[in-house]
Amino acid sequence: MGRIRVASFNILHGRRADGGEEVDLEALVRAVRGLDADVLALQEVDVGVPRSGRVDQAAFVAAATGMEVVFGKASRVGIVGRYGNALLARGAITDVEVVPLPRTARRHEPRAAILASIAIGRRTISVCATHLSIRRPEVHDQLEAVMAALVARPGPLLLIGDLNLLPEEVAPVVERHGMTLAPANQPTFPRREPRIRIDHVAVRGLTMAVPEVFATASSDHCALVVEVQIP
Repeated sequence: MGRIRVASFNILHGRRADGGEEVDLEALVRAVRGLDADVLALQEVDVGVPRSGRVDQAAFVAAATGMEVVFGKASRVGIVGRYGNALLARGAITDVEVVPLPRTARRHEPRAAILASIAIGRRTISVCATHLSIRRPEVHDQLEAVMAALVARPGPLLLIGDLNLLPEEVAPVVERHGMTLAPANQPTFPRREPRIRIDHVAVRGLTMAVPEVFATASSDHCALVVEVQIP
């Protein structure tokens, strides 16, 4: 497999795109299937949370798509519920580490990153899937922490996530670490009338085509999909 599809999708715990509170897992699965991704990072994922029917959303999507999955808890919801990121792949996921990211105040929402190795054909790629803070300067500290953790792993490298930063804020940081940010050709948020790009893919040791943006029946974000060439 020389070319793969990489996607980032903030799923808003499976809520529909019509602005209501309803969680629609079947619509979410249809949306994810439509992306046809080989490597997929999902943000705002619920596991065992009452608002989404106590479903393990990461496992549900993986079972419906036939992909491998790891879930990385960012925070606890209630007694047993968990909330965070999921990384899915059409290949083995190994060497998994869930890294809590720095917070400037305890009242701020906890954030985390999943770091893992993914087998793609005969190659192994180091991947980071994450969802960063909406607060400044906290978000910048978190991006630096993510980059430090990712570049410590063997290449090629792939960063995927909702970074809550504009391209001009992300590009200098990833470039300093030898990575390239996918072109900001289309905005991804908000889903109804997208105005800004806060969902991103960056690579090192890989090449990218022009990204595509998909508005689905789920979430308040569009999904970002990038074709990546593996040397």
